[in-house]
Amino acid sequence: MRAIGAILSLAVLLMACENQYQDDGMPRIRTQSQVDAYNLTVGSEGEKLICTREQVTGTNLRRFACTTLDQRDRNARNAQNTIEQARSAGVFN
Repeated sequence: MRAIGAILSLAVLLMACENQYQDDGMPRIRTQSQVDAYNLTVGSEGEKLICTREQVTGTNLRRFACTTLDQRDRNARNAQNTIEQARSAGVFN
């Protein structure tokens, strides 16, 4: 009986910890169907979410990572600029 009480206490504690994560007013998206539903509500193509499952370094777990199309394009441009700066500085000789 004591083990059941300990397990229930642990479950309640874990649920309380999950509620501490802030969602910034936007619910957490965890599935592709939620992504599709969200994308139906946005106005422009650049605001649509693109989500992938990414391997987390140091663990076998994967996480569902989402970015907007605009963010993805901006990140690609920044990466390209960084590579060009490194080449011009002679890093890749």
